[in-house]
Amino acid sequence: MFMKKLILIVLALSSLSGLAAEMKVSTLFFGDYYWNKHSDTAANNGLHGLALRRIYLNFDSLLDENHTAKVQLEANQKSPTATTTSCTTATPPVCTTVSDSSTMTPFIKQANVTRKIGDHNVAVGIVATPAWASVESSWGYRDVEKTPLDFLGWAGAVDGGVSVKGSFMEKMLMYQVLYGNGAKNNQETDKYKEMSGSLGVAPIKDLLVELFYDKKDSFKGLTDSNVKQLFVGYKLNGLRAGAQYAAYTLETQLAGVATADKKGTVMSAYAVKELSDSWSALARYDLVSYKTDASVTANSLYYLSTQTSAKKFNLIIVGADYKDGENFHIIPNIERVSYSSLTAAATSAGTAKPKAEEIVRVTFSFKF
Repeated sequence: MFMKKLILIVLALSSLSGLAAEMKVSTLFFGDYYWNKHSDTAANNGLHGLALRRIYLNFDSLLDENHTAKVQLEANQKSPTATTTSCTTATPPVCTTVSDSSTMTPFIKQANVTRKIGDHNVAVGIVATPAWASVESSWGYRDVEKTPLDFLGWAGAVDGGVSVKGSFMEKMLMYQVLYGNGAKNNQETDKYKEMSGSLGVAPIKDLLVELFYDKKDSFKGLTDSNVKQLFVGYKLNGLRAGAQYAAYTLETQLAGVATADKKGTVMSAYAVKELSDSWSALARYDLVSYKTDASVTANSLYYLSTQTSAKKFNLIIVGADYKDGENFHIIPNIERVSYSSLTAAATSAGTAKPKAEEIVRVTFSFKF
């Protein structure tokens, strides 16, 4: 079924190529052979196998000298630790959690048309947000791990709306603003919107300082959220390094009544060093914590199970990248998450602090 859908979409898009001066088709896929060296969740402890985590298929068309179009398809394989919870309508409800082994299903990730106006671009459709484009590009290893705002779910990668971005002063000053539905790549279902923007300054070559802000409105302001982020990235003689700090606030409610805000922060730093034409070394450290009594639930990290007793975790990634040919990478790496600062509920229940989770992987990625 996956291949049938994919072929039909490719044929449909290819039929439009006659309307375009140029169409470029590209793809990226990546996955791992993984081993859960340790997990506090017994069912995941020692789990190992091959996972093809993600596939992208991009169609980029140059319609004329001022207009371009993009369609991006994505398919994901669920994490082997992913679960789905369903509840009955009884009072009280009875809930059952089972493993989620959903197969890869393609969907439209982006679909937009862009109008170029000098050094500025106006895009309409399902467009990329300014949330983490600079951070992800500088980190350079999305195939190893998501950037912090991505895996925490504090801001989305795409949204339906209107985006304006560009630069001034020969790209010393860069910006992007987006007025969107706040529904990511789904259909709009309410009147509330999400607004985000980034402002980057490159005072010298290979140095970028960027500010990002995102605000999402909601019904009566009961679940409004906002994100503030500062990112600094630098390149020097085969070394690429960066650091970021982000703060997140989510207004919460219970039965239509406002409750205490949920507040969290993340600090992250990474370094990548080219050792030769074929080899690079990489390392990263993230500190994620909630200032209010909420669980960090690191299950958004691909091979990790949910820990609901801690409200702080440390993420460490170390690895090496072997470039085998122009577009194929083999990246052995280790990801370790240690937990601390238990929630009040876990403390009062006498819950023991979760032990560190360790995942050993050989990541592979290919693009053409």
